[in-house]
Amino acid sequence: MTSSMSFRINDAKVAHQTIDGEVVIINLDSGNYYSLDKVGADIWNAIEESVCVDQIVERIACRCGGDRAVVEVAVMRLIAELQQEDLIASGQAKTPEGIMKRDPQFDSEAGAGRLSFEAPVLQKYSDMQDLLLLDPIHEVDETGWPHATPQSMQD
Repeated sequence: MTSSMSFRINDAKVAHQTIDGEVVIINLDSGNYYSLDKVGADIWNAIEESVCVDQIVERIACRCGGDRAVVEVAVMRLIAELQQEDLIASGQAKTPEGIMKRDPQFDSEAGAGRLSFEAPVLQKYSDMQDLLLLDPIHEVDETGWPHATPQSMQD
């Protein structure tokens, strides 16, 4: 993986929601669900915006004031975990004009005192796997929920 790569949410297999700064992610194929908060949630949101890895690292390093090399290792590790869990896939980055826009929230936080950097942790849960796999949400086509497959529509 290179820092110029970008990724996208694997929408055909993933449902996700951000609630009070925490991202809850469900892998509809495996029935596992995940949680990301703090820096992890920021990385997920940047992936959702199709921001390239290098720009994600830059955003986090500016926001937290952490050593850029440490931030880069942590971001790359989280992205590798997200790929391994099939939650994200390779994507296409936005144009440079789109990625270079500053997030006002990051600017105001940096001015008010930077947050301390903590490496993001992908929390994985499988305790509801059986229930999640029983849900009819799995009978969808490759575009994901709520598009039912032609076969499931006939049932």
